[in-house]
Amino acid sequence: MGVDKVILRSILSTLAAIAVLFAFMFVALIGLYPSTMMEITYDLGMDSSSIKYAERAYGRSNDVYYIAYATEIAIGMDDNEKISACGEKLIADDEFAVYCAQKNEILPEGVTMTYDQYVYGQVCVSKYKCGQKTEAVERAFELLCGGFPKGNAVVAVLYSAMADGDSATVAEIEGRMKQISIENFSMEEKGYIEQVFAQISKG
Repeated sequence: MGVDKVILRSILSTLAAIAVLFAFMFVALIGLYPSTMMEITYDLGMDSSSIKYAERAYGRSNDVYYIAYATEIAIGMDDNEKISACGEKLIADDEFAVYCAQKNEILPEGVTMTYDQYVYGQVCVSKYKCGQKTEAVERAFELLCGGFPKGNAVVAVLYSAMADGDSATVAEIEGRMKQISIENFSMEEKGYIEQVFAQISKG
């Protein structure tokens, strides 16, 4: 029996050492390698944690990929607060335009909305859904940048308001759209804004 106890204690000590080692490795990953934890937690279905680690990785590296990763996970979760917060950081990043160009190069055939317009729309709609209606509309028009591209944020917020039966926001957007000068718009943009006006008229 004495020998058995020694063997048992040896096994338990080994298991305890392994457990401590794994715990140490896990803590090290959390502290030193947030980008690795970002991927591990995402693979495990822990989306909220994955966003947190992606934000931490972005804070350390300033690599636009990580904040884009966080934004896209938030969109997949329909977490409006995180979409707005992470999306605004993504838009403000100096490499946002370059990142969008890379994403646009691999868009599936037939997709007409560019990646930047997709992000703009998601951010503004998330603000709207969080009850920040005025801010959502203001930000959407600001992000038009003198044009009216397909799937822009103004249209995204407009359609959300129409779906909600929010006639006040619809009227506000329509009124502001009528004030836009379309003189320098492309033919495609002119046609698109007319389509949107027609959609508003149909209700």
